[in-house]
Amino acid sequence: MTLRRLLHAPLALCALALCALALLPLLGSAGSPPVVEATALTPTFGGVLLTASFRPRGKDVLSGAWYEGGRAKLMRCDPHCTVVEQVPLDTAMMVGQDSLYRVVLAGKFRSGQRLKMVLRFSDMQLVTLNVPVTD
Repeated sequence: MTLRRLLHAPLALCALALCALALLPLLGSAGSPPVVEATALTPTFGGVLLTASFRPRGKDVLSGAWYEGGRAKLMRCDPHCTVVEQVPLDTAMMVGQDSLYRVVLAGKFRSGQRLKMVLRFSDMQLVTLNVPVTD
């Protein structure tokens, strides 16, 4: 190995370490997604309704929900339900039959079936769920 190569290897390693140190604050500032506890999917007209609790770590939004059959609808029901683009998560909250916000999946489902879902929050944070369909 030549002297020139021996000098370049430590310099390249130092440059890589400096880049990592420069990116560390950016990675550390990325928030964690909310804690989601999904309890069930209950039958509703033309599909199922997600019952779940959300505990955000600061201010956040639910911006999408997907399952095997496509995209779920995010809805605000006050008093009539309308489709919304986002569900604000300022504090701990529930989604379900008696809540202001709902997540509805269209299709035919059977009791006991488990559905895999992906929820997207701000900054493209994803949470996966495996939720049973109940009666």
